[in-house]
Amino acid sequence: MELLKKIVDKLNIDINLQDLIFKRVAIPYHDDYNSVDQYWYQHPPCLIPLFLGYGASYKGIINHFFIDRKNTFVELDLEYGSIVETAFNFKQLSVYLILPMIMSDEGLTDEIIEFAGKINFNEYQELDDFSNKYGDNTDYFDELVYFKNNLPLNIIKDMRTYKGDFPSSYDNLNESQVINSCLFEISPSAYETIKSRVNTPKWLIKETDKKQLFENYILNNQLKEAWLTLNSKGWLLKDVAEGLETLKAKTNDELFQLVADNWIMGWKNSAFLNGNY
Repeated sequence: MELLKKIVDKLNIDINLQDLIFKRVAIPYHDDYNSVDQYWYQHPPCLIPLFLGYGASYKGIINHFFIDRKNTFVELDLEYGSIVETAFNFKQLSVYLILPMIMSDEGLTDEIIEFAGKINFNEYQELDDFSNKYGDNTDYFDELVYFKNNLPLNIIKDMRTYKGDFPSSYDNLNESQVINSCLFEISPSAYETIKSRVNTPKWLIKETDKKQLFENYILNNQLKEAWLTLNSKGWLLKDVAEGLETLKAKTNDELFQLVADNWIMGWKNSAFLNGNY
């Protein structure tokens, strides 16, 4: 966890979220926000896992290198196979934590209010009022203070109002960001839309030999393309580790070095030494 602590510090993650990640504050009710040191699942290096969820799933942050993309909170369910954007910031993430608590107890309790105070979330009464009116229906999240006019891609209905740069969700395709995405960020429905297009990047096509493509990009010093290729499906994990070492030699970015080392260490200590994604 020492490398993760350094990564979290470099990313300037909200101190209240850090308290949850490193168990300085316990999360009541939920059993899908577990410590990531309990188990390591195969995942692309652009995903920085912060919590271990149900089964083979992670909650974390997307952080891309060699490309101008915003960090955002996401979930990866390996059975589903794609990364989904869930929140833009910790306040939105807090809603996903606290609203189910209120729903579970059919109202606010001292325990919920105490937890909200520990993470500096003061709008718990608004969530209680929301639950009485809408339950936990995300169709109405635009009425909540931290979501109003700022919906993440997984719950947005009108793409014209989307303010992020995540490439796809179950129902949406953010066309302008396809060129800046990896295959893990392309949902199955979005993939069906783009797979036959002549201008779809090669790294987004499942049948492409990713290792060979990566090596070609490295030879041409196309680091963005190499990075997105490395984060796309079609790799042996040992080759991902080698690819990260190759990219480490191409940049002095301290955060990249930490992220790469954290991924490699996790893989080496995992049950997936001969695995793939």
